[in-house]
Amino acid sequence: MSEQYLKQLLDYQRFEGNSRLFTLIADTQARYGSALHDEEMEFVSAAGEIGSLPQKEEHHE
Repeated sequence: MSEQYLKQLLDYQRFEGNSRLFTLIADTQARYGSALHDEEMEFVSAAGEIGSLPQKEEHHE
């Protein structure tokens, strides 16, 4: 495939007005809110491995 063809195929401007895509983006942003910090990126697994994140400590008072 040519570079020009890929640019046309994946150009965000083609999808910008898509209400379904907008809804999915808004839902994802609402759930996750902010970008990961560099320290958190090492725990990202594209394969979806379970249990690779460190456990959060619970504070009991």
